[in-house]
Amino acid sequence: MNIKTLLNKTTEFFKKQNIPNSRLDAEVLLADLLDMERIKLYVNFDYPLTKEELAEYRKRVVRRAKREAVSYIIGYKEFMSLEFEVEEGVLIPRPETELLVENILDYCEKEELESPNIVEVGPGSGAIMVSLGHYLSDPKILGIDISPKAVKLSRKNIKKHELEDSLKVNKGDLLQPLLERNTQNVDIVVSNPPYINDEDMKNLQPEVKKEPELALAGGEDGLDVYKKLIPQAGSVLKSGGLLALEIGHDQGQRLKKFIKQTKNYQEIEIKKDYNGKDRMIFARKKEK
Repeated sequence: MNIKTLLNKTTEFFKKQNIPNSRLDAEVLLADLLDMERIKLYVNFDYPLTKEELAEYRKRVVRRAKREAVSYIIGYKEFMSLEFEVEEGVLIPRPETELLVENILDYCEKEELESPNIVEVGPGSGAIMVSLGHYLSDPKILGIDISPKAVKLSRKNIKKHELEDSLKVNKGDLLQPLLERNTQNVDIVVSNPPYINDEDMKNLQPEVKKEPELALAGGEDGLDVYKKLIPQAGSVLKSGGLLALEIGHDQGQRLKKFIKQTKNYQEIEIKKDYNGKDRMIFARKKEK
């Protein structure tokens, strides 16, 4: 069987299984298997697959039909033009989170921060902190994650991108390790916390339900982690330091109100994604 026939048959099969992005998924799974760019599939339509290749591809198709995410099947995800290893038990990086990284990069440039001291809470695969480490000049970045699996994977991705000298990841609960050390020298605290409320957790797509609940579930109103993290960040940030958070599309005003009530912050700003929905909130620690 050649590439063209196989892609057509797989696409139709995925459609019958109600798999979203059926053609794209079929192509990504095959391109990765054959170690070629997706566009190369089209110039090699007549390429005949070996029995071994067909057998391996069928295994991947079965996994996708069971609604396992493509990124888990192929073992990686692109983020900020960088490749990250991913695995079950750790959240898959989302394209919309790139906006959070881009805003932080712009902030560092605008503020002319040299060797910024950054802490990420819940790095997961390490996508945010590794991207910042790659694109910033000589940053010092610490990741803190409560999941041992996430700590291990983020360290793996740090090593993959040769950033061991400037990026570290430790196990811990939010910013508690820094609070215990009475740290107050952080330029930026960044996080993409779990923010899905209890009701929405019941209606997630099957693929998302296979991702770790720890990285998704935000409690009854989706704000459980924020209510702990925001006051903690106010204790570890230096005067004028930045708190940068990804948020749910309907959480902006509630979080802005909560941040104001802590009385630790100023210049609170909600920013939207490319679909015009609230996606990020930024706040500066009050100057002394």
